Amino acid sequence: MEVVPGLHWVERIWDTKVYVWIEDDRVVLIDAAMPGRSGAVWGHVGSLGFPPNAVDEIWITHGDIDHMGSVAALKAASGASVVSHRADAPLIDGRLARELGPLPFAGAYQRVFDWFVTHVLGYEPASVDHEVDDGDFLGGWQVVHVPGHTPGSVCYHNPERGIAIVGDAVNHRRGRLGAPPHLFTPDMEEARASVRRIATLDFEVCCFGHGPPLLQNARERVQALADSLPAADGK
Repeated sequence: MEVVPGLHWVERIWDTKVYVWIEDDRVVLIDAAMPGRSGAVWGHVGSLGFPPNAVDEIWITHGDIDHMGSVAALKAASGASVVSHRADAPLIDGRLARELGPLPFAGAYQRVFDWFVTHVLGYEPASVDHEVDDGDFLGGWQVVHVPGHTPGSVCYHNPERGIAIVGDAVNHRRGRLGAPPHLFTPDMEEARASVRRIATLDFEVCCFGHGPPLLQNARERVQALADSLPAADGK
């Protein structure tokens, strides 16, 4: 599906969103879905008229299994460079395990989650070729650091086109926007601050890791979410 001219999302992947950005002959993938999804990605890229080796870069919004799961397979087939915030690079290349939220029995949940990612889902780590920081530019896209859900979560913001790709920093489910879930968010206060930061950006279109893109008045919707969140003191 074409979201706006030049930006597409891979419809055949149901569990998360993978976006394809095309600018002239440059093709960029944004996120990599779960393990085993590379075939669906290449099928969509092919339907747009491009072979795998046309993909120049793979931008990861954050180091979650459903956003980085097929990155090694995609990288191997295309030769593309993998881009992520430096704080999440150790999650992508396998040096660190993904930290869950501070819930009761978190240690037990963490052990089960780590085992499931490694032994059931079969995540294959991939090296990050380009570590970015807040304020860096990737062509016309600015990297906006929005931590909380993971330490290195980022929003890719194109101010000229008025587009924000927010990963899981904001979710869009059943027509409602929300902050990321507590179970998978180690620092909810920081995550709420990141929602507020996204609301300060200039955009009309917002693309989420989960849920359909908003094509109109997206910043106003995110601002309304930010206004509804508890303040840092809990009030």
